Amino acid sequence: MNKKHFKDILSTHADQLLQGQHPTSEDYGDLSVEDKDELNLLFDMAEQIQSTLKPIHPPRRFETDLKKELLTTAHLRQAQGYRPPNPSRDLLILAAVMGFIISLAGVLLAWRLHYQRS
Repeated sequence: MNKKHFKDILSTHADQLLQGQHPTSEDYGDLSVEDKDELNLLFDMAEQIQSTLKPIHPPRRFETDLKKELLTTAHLRQAQGYRPPNPSRDLLILAAVMGFIISLAGVLLAWRLHYQRS
C-alpha cells in the first residue's frame, strides 16, 4: 500500500476515535492481509494512547476568578490612594540625590585640601 493511502486511513481512524467510534482494518476490504495486520497493530496502539490521554482545557472559572481578583485589587488600590510608579519622576529624584552627593563630596574635598595647605 502506498504511504499516502496509509496516512489517509490513519487520519480517518484518528478522527473516528475522537468521535467515539472504533473502526477496524476489516472496514477497509481492499487491503492485503499484511496491510490489515499492520493497520490493526497501529489501530490498537492509537486506541491505547487515546484512552490514556485526557484533554486539557483551562477551566473557565480560573479566568473568571483571576479577572475578578485583579479588578478587586485595582479598586482597593484606587480607594486607598495608591499611585503607580512614575519612572521619569523616580529618575529625576535619583539624579537630584546623586547631584547632592557629588556636590557634598566636592565641598568636603575642597575643604580638606584648603586645610592641608594651611
